[in-house]
Amino acid sequence: MQKVFLTIFLIPSLLVCASNLFDENQPLVAVSSCMERIEIKNSHTPVDLFKSSAKCIEEEKYPQAVELYLVATAYGYFDSARVVDKSTRQSLDTLKTEIFGPLDATKRNQFAEALRARLDDMKSSCNFLEKLGKPTYYPKYLVENGVTRGDGLILNYDAKALWDDTRFEYLKCP
Repeated sequence: MQKVFLTIFLIPSLLVCASNLFDENQPLVAVSSCMERIEIKNSHTPVDLFKSSAKCIEEEKYPQAVELYLVATAYGYFDSARVVDKSTRQSLDTLKTEIFGPLDATKRNQFAEALRARLDDMKSSCNFLEKLGKPTYYPKYLVENGVTRGDGLILNYDAKALWDDTRFEYLKCP
C-alpha cells in the first residue's frame, strides 16, 4: 500500500511531454551535471534537482537520479504547502513532465524501476533528507506561476512541522 501511494505521487508524469512552462525560471544554482549526493544542498530548488536527475538518467546513473528526484519531490511538496496559492501544486507535475518527458523512453523506464526499488527501502534517503534539512531558498518557481499576494508564502507557517510532515507523512519515512 505504501509503495502504491508513493508511486502515485512520485512518478505521475515521467512518461509525458509538456510545453516549456518553466523556461523563464532560472535556477538559483546553475546545475548542468549529474550531482553526487555530497553535492546536494538545501539551497537547490526542485528545478535544479530535477534537471540534475534528468542528466543522471541520460548518463544511466539511476541511483543518483533517484536520490535527486526524491529530494526534489520532498522539496516540492514542502514548497507547495508553504505557498498561499494552492493551485501551484500542479506546477510540479508540469515541471517533471517538461524535464523528464524529452528523455529516452527506455532510460525513463529504467529510472522508474530504480525509483520503485528505492521506495521499498527509504531508510537511506530519509536519513539523508533529515541531515540535509528543509529548503533554504524562496520558492520563486511556484510563486511566479500562481496568483499570490505579498511574498506568496503563508504568513508565519511552521517550517519545522511542515518539514516533519513532508518526511513522515508524504514520504512515509520510518
